Amino acid sequence: MSNENFFELIKYFIPLIAFIGLTYLFLEHWKKQEMARFKMQMNREYKSLILPTRVQAYERMVLFLERISPNNLVTRLNDSSFSANEFKYILTKEISDEFEHNLSQQLYISSNTWRMITLAKDQTIQLVLQTASSLSADAKSKDLAIAILNQTITDKKNMPTSEAIELLKTDFFELMAGR
Repeated sequence: MSNENFFELIKYFIPLIAFIGLTYLFLEHWKKQEMARFKMQMNREYKSLILPTRVQAYERMVLFLERISPNNLVTRLNDSSFSANEFKYILTKEISDEFEHNLSQQLYISSNTWRMITLAKDQTIQLVLQTASSLSADAKSKDLAIAILNQTITDKKNMPTSEAIELLKTDFFELMAGR
């Protein structure tokens, strides 16, 4: 192969290589734009489908915590015809039932916050059981209700439901900020 043929061959290959290089750069740029467009579309779909469900989960869990807070629970369920022991059972069953009703919400809430909600539920049940055990065997539901309400008044700042609600609010505002 002579130099002339070699240069003739190079004359055709240089534009071909340049064309392939430019095509590659164009396709890479196009691919990046398509990925960015796809991410934007997925973000829009997330906001329109998942975000409302997550917001509803936060709302439901705040409602759950408010419903099982000792002062709300006692005033809502108290019936003077019950003994303290029967009322203790009703209170703990109500807390457990409310919790079971909302179990699916853990899909939309952070694990740390869900642990705090579970802890609040357990501590509220524990509060009811401990308070009931401090009463006499012939105590009435009214006695248990008063004892629980007194306990919540003296330890208002350390109510487990209050702490869990504050954590839910913090998580919710981080979610809304788009963190």
